Amino acid sequence: MHLRLLCHFGLVLLGLCAAGNLSAQIGSGDRNGRAAAQQDRALPEPSASARELFSRTKDRIVQVRVLLSSASEQSSLGSGFLVRDDGAQGAWVLTNYHVISALAIHPEKYRIELRGTNERKIRAQLMAVDVIHDLAVLRTEATAADATPAPWNVFALRDTALVQGSKVFAMGNPLELGFVISEGIYNGPVESRIYEQMLFSGSLNSGMSGGPAIDEAGRVVGVNVATRRDGEQLSFLVPVRYARELLERAWTGKPRKEWRTEIARQLLVHQDFVASKLLADEKSASAPPVVAPAGAAAPERARAGFASQTLAGRPVPTLDGSLTRCWARGLEGEKLRYQRDTLDCDLRADLFVSDRLFTGTLSLQHTLLRNDRLALPQFLNLGQGGLGSGAFRFGRGELTPAECRDDYVRAAKHVYRVAVCVRAYRKFEGLYDYTVLATQVDDARERQSSSLRLQGFSFENAQRLARQFLERLQ
Repeated sequence: MHLRLLCHFGLVLLGLCAAGNLSAQIGSGDRNGRAAAQQDRALPEPSASARELFSRTKDRIVQVRVLLSSASEQSSLGSGFLVRDDGAQGAWVLTNYHVISALAIHPEKYRIELRGTNERKIRAQLMAVDVIHDLAVLRTEATAADATPAPWNVFALRDTALVQGSKVFAMGNPLELGFVISEGIYNGPVESRIYEQMLFSGSLNSGMSGGPAIDEAGRVVGVNVATRRDGEQLSFLVPVRYARELLERAWTGKPRKEWRTEIARQLLVHQDFVASKLLADEKSASAPPVVAPAGAAAPERARAGFASQTLAGRPVPTLDGSLTRCWARGLEGEKLRYQRDTLDCDLRADLFVSDRLFTGTLSLQHTLLRNDRLALPQFLNLGQGGLGSGAFRFGRGELTPAECRDDYVRAAKHVYRVAVCVRAYRKFEGLYDYTVLATQVDDARERQSSSLRLQGFSFENAQRLARQFLERLQ
C-alpha cells in the first residue's frame, strides 16, 4: 500500500486546475516543490455547484505553515479550517497532526503561521493532538496590532452520518498554487483500517492535509488526511466526530509547551490495542482488559492475528485478517544451484509520529533455502545478513543503540539460533523496537531464516508477541 499524506507544499489554480508499513508514507514537509508537483495529478475542473460552494466558504480555510524559528522559513505546509471564533481570545483551527508534528516534538525549534485566502497572516499555538486519528487543534494568537481582531468566518460540523454515495467536496491549499476545491463521492468506511476512515473518491494532493471535506450544505463531514499514490482518486478522510471529540478536549484543556509525554501516552494506547488484537487467544488472568481507542474499527472489519501456513511444504507462523497482507516469492531455475522461497507479512496499523518515525506495527519474514548443487560453504554463506540495517527501518536517530542477545532454541522439529535486539525510543518513554531473528542450524541442505520486527511497542507486549511467534516455529 502506498499512501501519501498530504501536508507539504500544496495548492492548485484557484478552483480551476490541479492540485502514510507500514509502507504508509505520510508527508510532513515536502522540501522539493517541483518533485512533488510532478508526482501529483491534476484536479478535475469543479462543477458550477462546487464553484459556488467554494466561493461561499473559502474564507474559512487557511494554509498552515510550520516555520523553523531560527530562519523564519517554512519547514512543512498543510491546510486547516476555522471552527470557532472567540474574538480577542483567538480563533480555533483544525488540521492534521502530521502537518504540525515537527513543532509538537520540537516546540523550541518551530512555530506556526496561518495564512488565509486574503493573505492574512497570523501566528497560532498548538492546543491539542490526536496522533491516533492524525488530528490537531490550533488557536490563533493575538498581536499588539490586533487590539480589535477582525472576525473569522467558521465552518459548522455535521451532526449526522453521511449516506454512501453522497457528494463530498475537499478543500485545501495544494502545491502552493492557491486554495481549491475537489469534488468527489463518499464511498463508505475503509475496511482495512484499524481506526475508522472514510473513503473519498476524489482528488487530494500534497498540501491539502488538514483541510475540510464538506457536504453540499457546507458542513464539515471529514478532514483530508491521505491518498493512494498507486490508485486513481482513492483518498481518505478522518470522520468529523473524532475532530469534534478533540475540540471538546482542547476547549476545556490548558495550554502546554511540552507534547512528547502526551504523544507517548497515545502511542502506548495504540500499541496496546494492536497487541490485544494479535494476542486475543492468549489466556492471561493477570493481563488487564484493553480499552479500544475511540474510533477503532469494528472487530468484524478490522481483524488481525497470528496463524500458520506452509512455505514449500513447511509450516511457518504468519499473520491473518483484514489488517494484514502477505506476499510470497520463489526463486529457481536451471542456472541456479539452490532454491529460495520467501514469505513476507505486514500488519497495517502504523501511526505517523514524525517524518522519520512510524510506530505501532509489525512485520514478519521467512526465507527457506534448499541446496541443490552448491558446495556446502557457499550454501551456508547464503543469506547471512543477520540483524543488519534492515532490522530497524525507521528513525535510527530516534532510537538508542541496539542491545542484542542470542541463544540456541529447540523447536518441535528443528534447532534454531535465535537473536533478539531491542532499541528504546529516545523521546517517548516506554516504547521500543524489538526484533527477533531465528535461523535454522540443524540441516546442511536446508535452512529457514525467520524474523519478527516490532516497531513502537512496550517491552512487555513485545515479549508476548515474540513468544507467540517463536512457539509457532517448527
